[in-house]
Amino acid sequence: MSGGTVSVSLGDLDFSRKPQLGQYFEAESDTSESLVPVCRPLYTVEDVLSWTPNKDGCKTDAFNIATVPLAKRTQQDGVPKTLVCHDMKGGYIEDRFVQGTWRDDCYLISHWQHIDTFVYFSHHFITLPPPGWTNAAHRHGVKVLGTLITEWDDGAKRCQQFLKDQASCRGLADKLAQMAQHYNFDGWLINIENPLETPQVKILIDFVSYLTDVMHTAVQGSEVIWYDSVITSGELKWQDELNDKNRIFFDSCDGIFLNYTWKEEGLQRSLEMAEDRQHDVYVGVDVFGRNCYGGGGFNCNKALSVIRKQGLSAAIFAPGWVHEKLGADNFSTNQNKFWGLLSDLCPMHGPAALPFVTSFCQGQGQNFYINGQAVRRGPWYNLSCQQVQTTFTSAQFSQGKDQTGGNRTMDVCTKDSFHGGSSLLLGGNFVQASDALSFRLFSSNIPVQSSLLVSYTYKWETGADHTAVQLILNTTGQTKQWVLMEGDDNKDGDNGDKTSVRNNTVDNSTDQAVYFIALPDKECDRLYKECFGCTRNETAEQGWCARFYMLKDDTGEGRRIEGIDLRFLRTGTVEGDTDVCLRLGEIRVMNAGDLEKKQKATVTKVTCRDVSWKKPQHPTASAGDAIAANTVLFSATLQWEYLQVPSSCFDVYFSYKGAAGNTSDKVYVGRAQNSMYRVVDLPVIHDEADTENSIEFTVHPVE
Repeated sequence: MSGGTVSVSLGDLDFSRKPQLGQYFEAESDTSESLVPVCRPLYTVEDVLSWTPNKDGCKTDAFNIATVPLAKRTQQDGVPKTLVCHDMKGGYIEDRFVQGTWRDDCYLISHWQHIDTFVYFSHHFITLPPPGWTNAAHRHGVKVLGTLITEWDDGAKRCQQFLKDQASCRGLADKLAQMAQHYNFDGWLINIENPLETPQVKILIDFVSYLTDVMHTAVQGSEVIWYDSVITSGELKWQDELNDKNRIFFDSCDGIFLNYTWKEEGLQRSLEMAEDRQHDVYVGVDVFGRNCYGGGGFNCNKALSVIRKQGLSAAIFAPGWVHEKLGADNFSTNQNKFWGLLSDLCPMHGPAALPFVTSFCQGQGQNFYINGQAVRRGPWYNLSCQQVQTTFTSAQFSQGKDQTGGNRTMDVCTKDSFHGGSSLLLGGNFVQASDALSFRLFSSNIPVQSSLLVSYTYKWETGADHTAVQLILNTTGQTKQWVLMEGDDNKDGDNGDKTSVRNNTVDNSTDQAVYFIALPDKECDRLYKECFGCTRNETAEQGWCARFYMLKDDTGEGRRIEGIDLRFLRTGTVEGDTDVCLRLGEIRVMNAGDLEKKQKATVTKVTCRDVSWKKPQHPTASAGDAIAANTVLFSATLQWEYLQVPSSCFDVYFSYKGAAGNTSDKVYVGRAQNSMYRVVDLPVIHDEADTENSIEFTVHPVE
């Protein structure tokens, strides 16, 4: 992959230019005048009907488009589903900043393996999901819905507008379908929480049915869910069950979200009423526990147990309780506890397609890393940067599911990272009776249709002198495992009967496993450059090591990868109780031929517009701070094209370019999730004596 560039002259600065950026920009704080792109809801019927894609031109609307397609994931037929409805402090808080914000204590979800559908919720008329949430959910194969809500007197007035007649309601539905298609999300939750006049009910039923039809046409696999609110008489009367008073709405769409104050006998009636659509009935569970079975909080598993007993799906409302109520300080611990209590009640999903690449980043961190280097210091939060999370957690050890071997822990850690803001910290200790420690990472169903390039990147924290590491792909077919060893003869840790090496495969006496050794150094040097864009020495400076493997399956069995594990093996003569800890930075599994395609991809037509310059509010002119005195702040919108292959994101750098064409070292600016990036208040040194200087921006695609 190659980057594209654009230059901006420093010869003639115009401090009076104030570009008009439109309604989708705002200042990040009260102390800043500079505008950054944000996601906003739509407040009125007129706002919706006047909406068109790129209404304000490419200056604004494109920032709000989620770019990650809905990933394939493992599915279990005939099991109930789990919907999660976000309701975090009314919505549109830190997550509204499309390019992220400079904090690391914000709310996020990382247990996507237990979720089928995610609803972004607010109390505004039309809630458009911020692209960060859609990108994070889509990477895990989770559908994302926006919300249409009407409430109180204002809601009744809006209903009078769009439920005036069939043409009005269908005009609104057409716009909602266009929005979902344009912004790349997957449907709508419809929540009418105000009384209706009798004639409006018939039109509302038509609206729900028509919206469902046009959504299915516009977005493959889309969903429209009805919230248990108004009934066929037009009364606002929550039923807490599926019955004759709300069945018509259920029949008109893809599912119903039942109110929270249900009784078990009502769920039994709902099951009977749903007939063969029982998994389209989502029974509400309010995590804040407002008149909810079990009282919410860490007792949500009690409500969920009753729901699953009836074979119904569940709608978990406001899981942000763990952050909003319990605070940010222990958020990760409380989040893991909350989902750990629900994990046995929510079917697990994992990756089911290639390429599969993850750095375990959760979308925030203490610093931002690329190839093990901290390219930007300080806390940050951007859900678009979240990578695929493990389907298994440390609960596999603590809940008695896997007690073999010594004590083990598996946690996401933000103190160091290979890419993004975090890595996976795997630790344990060898006890007298244990020579191996196993960690289940992913449950999967990935088809193998060609030779695979597989790599894993890691850094030893402790135990490197007495431990070998193996990445294990659990597969279908006669051979149950592909075991990827370190490749060092003194540290392979393989207990198999190795007799010869052919290609990068080790012959073994058992047909249950095939052992692979890492590719030789010369081949790895090329792959470092092609996969990471750097050399082995550059990552080794920070202690990171990557192993590459070429896996070939000549059996013709149509093999599938059903799981990914990591294993520690004791080596050497160390005995007794010994500790080991490894930091896993990245796992990559891809078709070998895809790497060549990626190398041919090029960023082109980089442009720079909406340029503005300003002077710092408090420039320092003392002799010791002469550089600061010459600093100006640069803001602009960069845009480019990247047509050859899809890319999940782009990294933006800048450098100084002199009159003779020489350039300075590149400085990291930020990460873009689509083919646009808004540079805001970038400090630039302006030498008034050198009128030929310029700054050059380079955009690199990232897989």
